[in-house]
Amino acid sequence: MPWLLAAALLHSAIVVEKREALKSWTILLAILAFGFSLIGTFIVRSGLLTSVHAFANDPERGVFILIILGLFTGGALTLFALRAREMEAKGVFGLVSRESAVLVNNILLAVSCFVVFTGTMWPMLAEMFFDRKLSVGPPFFNLAFTPFMVVLGLILPVGAMLPWKRGRLGCTFWPLRYAFGLALALAILAWAMQTGRSALGPVGLFLGAWVVFGAAVDLWSRTGRGPLAGRPGRLLRLPRADWGKAVAHAGLGVTMFAIAGLTAWEQEDIRVVQLGAPFEVGAFTLTLDDVQRLEGPNYLSTTGFVTLRKGAREIAQLRPEKRDYPVARMPTTEAAIDYRFLRDVYVVIGDRQADGGWVVRTYIKPLANWIWGGCLLMALGGALSLSDRRFRVAAGARRARAQPVAAE
Repeated sequence: MPWLLAAALLHSAIVVEKREALKSWTILLAILAFGFSLIGTFIVRSGLLTSVHAFANDPERGVFILIILGLFTGGALTLFALRAREMEAKGVFGLVSRESAVLVNNILLAVSCFVVFTGTMWPMLAEMFFDRKLSVGPPFFNLAFTPFMVVLGLILPVGAMLPWKRGRLGCTFWPLRYAFGLALALAILAWAMQTGRSALGPVGLFLGAWVVFGAAVDLWSRTGRGPLAGRPGRLLRLPRADWGKAVAHAGLGVTMFAIAGLTAWEQEDIRVVQLGAPFEVGAFTLTLDDVQRLEGPNYLSTTGFVTLRKGAREIAQLRPEKRDYPVARMPTTEAAIDYRFLRDVYVVIGDRQADGGWVVRTYIKPLANWIWGGCLLMALGGALSLSDRRFRVAAGARRARAQPVAAE
């Protein structure tokens, strides 16, 4: 989350360009986002928090990370304070404007990050100052974090099409009416197909489709009002910053839908399985064919041989492992994963039971790869914005103006 927030704020800083008041906001929030990421590294590497990423932690490493946190974050905030006067606002803008939309975007991202930070740190603070043992789990984060992302998804397509300085919501929303209707139709379709299940999936599909279609409408609207035959050519000649913004927003929409779909439609199964006995999880049939004790370079492995089928068709042969490292005396579990475009299937093997069966955990995670695909699209959008020719020309022009001219 922090690195995604920092990337979004950097993209906002590029978009607002010479609008100094907003640029100061984005710089400050980007510094805080990077500081949050260092705090997250500190709490898992120092041993304050038990995490899957805390495989290498000790107090000495935590001290070094804390020093780095103080130097980088404190130094950045000091430089920001020293140059605050140079970033004072030079103009005004209306309440309904793209400046306001960028500002609301940054505030929502910053507050969302702070919610995650608070939920992570509060159990430690409660134990330290109030001597109370608390646990903050998924219910808190789902309830506190999700509303901010829903609001962000709703306003993002409209905010991206608002004019600078001053705009009108009605005129801005009118070109988006078809995108809104199509996104709503997809949400209703998903709701009808999964009656009786969580509404998170259809809501996520609506928000994701709304953001993606809104980015497409925003891009198409920049081709002008001329004949339809000439607009595709103008679309290809648009500045890279426009393409970058559309691609980054579309990536956020894909990520929103993927996270919501994964949360709403994930399937999990745990059972004791006998060798050779098939069992069904969702639309798939799995068979534990064999379990062998194998020797690795520095570990002993209990390896399962699992056949994954859909109907009569064999899809994959999976090899989940449970490894024991004799020197470190630390067991680990290696999940076997079948990656596909629309879903992933995870299989984990556990301990052998008294009746000769084996504990097998199976997870079906839809749209898991789409989360990473959306992040890649957002990174690509930022790269396209940074490569825009206008920024290079403007930088060159500023350098040329700064060179002294010899007197004649």
